Amino acid sequence: MSRVASPTAHARSLAQKSLAQKSLAQKSLAQKSLAMAIALRVALATALVCTVVFVLVYAVLQHQSRAALQATIDTDIAGLSDIYRVEGPDGLSQRLRERLDLAPTAGERPVYIVVDAQGRALVGDATQWPKLDTAVSEAGITKAGDETILARVTQLRGGVKIMAGRSMALAEQSLSQTRLLFLAALVLIVGGAFFIGEFGARKLRRRIGAINGVFDSLYDGDFKARTPATAGRPDELDALSGHVNLTLDRVERLLKAQRDVSDNIAHEVRTPLTALNQRLEDALARIDDPEAITSLHQAQDQVRGTLRLLDSLLDIASAEAQRGDLRALPEVDLSELARQLCELYEASAEEAGLTLTADITEGIVVRADAMQMSRLMVNLLDNALKYGAAGSALRFTLRPGPVITVEDEGQGVPDADKGRVFDRYHRAHASMAKGHGLGLALVAAIAGRHNLSVRVEDSHPDRVNKGARFIVSPEGGA
Repeated sequence: MSRVASPTAHARSLAQKSLAQKSLAQKSLAQKSLAMAIALRVALATALVCTVVFVLVYAVLQHQSRAALQATIDTDIAGLSDIYRVEGPDGLSQRLRERLDLAPTAGERPVYIVVDAQGRALVGDATQWPKLDTAVSEAGITKAGDETILARVTQLRGGVKIMAGRSMALAEQSLSQTRLLFLAALVLIVGGAFFIGEFGARKLRRRIGAINGVFDSLYDGDFKARTPATAGRPDELDALSGHVNLTLDRVERLLKAQRDVSDNIAHEVRTPLTALNQRLEDALARIDDPEAITSLHQAQDQVRGTLRLLDSLLDIASAEAQRGDLRALPEVDLSELARQLCELYEASAEEAGLTLTADITEGIVVRADAMQMSRLMVNLLDNALKYGAAGSALRFTLRPGPVITVEDEGQGVPDADKGRVFDRYHRAHASMAKGHGLGLALVAAIAGRHNLSVRVEDSHPDRVNKGARFIVSPEGGA
């Protein structure tokens, strides 16, 4: 007869699928964001380099343009000085009027101003005399009406001053066209760099995604996954993929060897011990000698202790092997689980002369292995029952996080042992301890399996019996 999944199990399955799909969507979005970020960085770097090159080239062109124009002006003003020396002020004025009549009205239009020693204009408009020093034949950029010109001034014999200049309209127009060409080229280059960067980033994303996919498969328990080989010339990513595959091969062999050893131990040791325990039970049922019965009970206790030791070691190994990834785990109502355990332990606490109080926040649901979390809380409660002072109280607290706290009013854990109390086989009070010292080690292993950490502190630091407070909380939390 077929079994129909319960609504709760079906809802849990849908929730797990939804979470997996959300995780994949987030990962895909993150990978696309990374590719976009790489493409943008390539484009920005290209834009920065091209802008710097443009500024340098533009500065060189501007300098050369002005240098050529200035050379023309200097040649012109030298010729005018010769004319003045030979023909005098009237001859100079006549020559300049002829030049101005024949000069073009656009482009590098010449501009002349000549004034005599009294400041009267001989040629041009004396009111537009530039703010340049004639004593040193200064050159510079000035204005002639609304027009920008490059000019040089000098002083001739007899106090006559002359300015010769050229309009910069043609040079500025040429430089403006150069700026537009550079801007268009910059847009095309940056756009091309962006698309090339995005293409390269997409290819890199696929290759890195393949490596990440292998590790995702490992988290899901698939140790057969390997990174694919790429066609073409090998590069650093191919070398990384090869190292990953070699490492995974070794890890898989080691895990297989560990599982084989664990299975052999479980089969070769547990089965004979279980059979031996049963034979002791049969022998106890047939023997009436009190001394023999006592010896058989002691042997039976040792066999059962060895079985418990074996179970604890295998549980610790299992928890440590599955450490970290919780995606495959179902959601567990930790509050309900803790309440049931505390109800069971109330009677045990009363028998031991202790009082157990529970303070559990409702509705704490986490992704966890319910059996392992039960073992964690049971071991903490067993430890509190074992070391709690007679007539005192035990307190169990569960808060969101989750944060599990179990505290007693017993002798407490010596400061020297607080860092070692979770080690295997370590017992803080060897004279009082029973068992093999694996209970708290299993607590630490199960906590690590669920991305939690466990620590111990004094519950009453100001008392003789300081007590012990064990706190299980998210890793990195308070």
